[in-house]
Amino acid sequence: MDENRLPELPQEAFRPMIAQSVQLEQFLGEELIFCFRDLDGVHTFTTCYGDIYKTVNALRDYVRLLESVCDQWELTGFHRATYEYHAEKLRKIADKLQAGIGYDYDKAVERCKRKRAQKSHSSDVGEDALLLTVRAADKSTDNEKEAAPYEEDTPWEPELE
Repeated sequence: MDENRLPELPQEAFRPMIAQSVQLEQFLGEELIFCFRDLDGVHTFTTCYGDIYKTVNALRDYVRLLESVCDQWELTGFHRATYEYHAEKLRKIADKLQAGIGYDYDKAVERCKRKRAQKSHSSDVGEDALLLTVRAADKSTDNEKEAAPYEEDTPWEPELE
């Protein structure tokens, strides 16, 4: 594989899968304090549910990206192992974070797919309006034909005497 060539990534595989309302966004903005300890001592920082939620979504989307390019780019050996290793580590981090806030990425994606499937049947109002307009125009031309005197439809020109 040519390493300088850019990959062909299908747009539909990487579109955002989950949307949320503005009201929910405001509620999720309440700050929380995180604490952790390392060799330098205790560290704290503030974040909110919405930030963790977005982080989980970003991590899981990136995991999906890493896993999909392994096959698409036909990675083997060290490169494939590196991508798979990082994907697994990021999935574990995302799982820890989502367990901490009571969120399930996989269930959210399934709900989103079900909603999208339901909306697809009646989501194009413009197409419906256009179809109704065409039908109305067809009916009016049919009515005009019925009201017009009879004319013979032939492909030949009338004979001149």
